[in-house]
Amino acid sequence: MALSRSACLCIALLCACSPALDWRQVRPPGIELEALFPCRPASLTREIELLGRRLEMVMHACAAGGSTFAVGSVLLGDLRDVTPALASLRDAAVRNVGAATGPAQAIQVPGMTPNPQAARFVLAGRRPDGSSVVEHLAVFSRGARVYQAMVVGDRPEAEVVTTFLAGLRLAS
Repeated sequence: MALSRSACLCIALLCACSPALDWRQVRPPGIELEALFPCRPASLTREIELLGRRLEMVMHACAAGGSTFAVGSVLLGDLRDVTPALASLRDAAVRNVGAATGPAQAIQVPGMTPNPQAARFVLAGRRPDGSSVVEHLAVFSRGARVYQAMVVGDRPEAEVVTTFLAGLRLAS
């Protein structure tokens, strides 16, 4: 009888515990990218200021485990705009969290076009309410399309950030 109660209690506890991260491979429409998200992303399109112009950014994002995971993409009209656009995306992220730009780390997304501004950054800053925030940001491109991927939270776990960024692949 004691064994049955223990077994039932264990089963009930296991059923009550659901993983905070439910990883899934996603091919968001409109951005030619495959990503490994820990939750089901929602999509939105918004205009952003980039290189002195209003351009459309397609974003896919979700929140899980205390962090927000997002990928965004902008199609530029000219290949010559790619390098400054990557720098501008990075600078905007730095401003958004009030951080100093940390050292760039190499990023290699399968299918990306090599670019000197393609990199990964860790930004420690503040939210508008003054609370601490850490943003793991990656910027990269393929052709005339620029991408940014990010994980934002109080302290995103390194393992989770690595899984998310390693799951990025540009569709063939």
